[in-house]
Amino acid sequence: AACNYGTVYNSYATGSVAGQHCVGGLVGYSYGDVVSCYASGGVTGEHNAAGGLMAYNYGTVHSCYAAGSVSGNIYVGGLMAVNSGTVTNSYSAGRVTGNDYTGGLIGYGEGVVNDCFWDIETSGQKASDGGTGKTTSAMMDIRTFQEVKWDIIAVDNPNDRNTDHMWNIVSHGTYPFLSWQPV
Repeated sequence: AACNYGTVYNSYATGSVAGQHCVGGLVGYSYGDVVSCYASGGVTGEHNAAGGLMAYNYGTVHSCYAAGSVSGNIYVGGLMAVNSGTVTNSYSAGRVTGNDYTGGLIGYGEGVVNDCFWDIETSGQKASDGGTGKTTSAMMDIRTFQEVKWDIIAVDNPNDRNTDHMWNIVSHGTYPFLSWQPV
């Protein structure tokens, strides 16, 4: 979606995306709600605003993640380039490279970020304009997410699903994944 004004729910994108401005793995601009979504493809923005899930957030993002690498020039973030809305219970894990306003989770933020994380090792970024940086082992530890009350439960292997919970994880084996997502 180039621009979202409504609700994007239980959606995902796996392909790589490249463009000049406002490039996101799933959404470019979002003024609505993005809930229980993920993007796993690489994102490349030539000029400004590249984000693993979206470029600009003016709405709400809840229980989402981005796993692909993100590269750009100005405003580059593992989950989103610019946050002017609210982001809750979300994370990013891909490599992030940029020149200005670059962050592991968010490149530039003037919004609210609650209980969100990024992997400082895989991203190559120690800083973010919002969220908490964690090591890869902490990102694969269910306790990281239980401590902030994510709706998460451990499963035995990545092919198992417990759909009574929003998130599943193979503790010490995978990052959190959405219980509805394809195996």
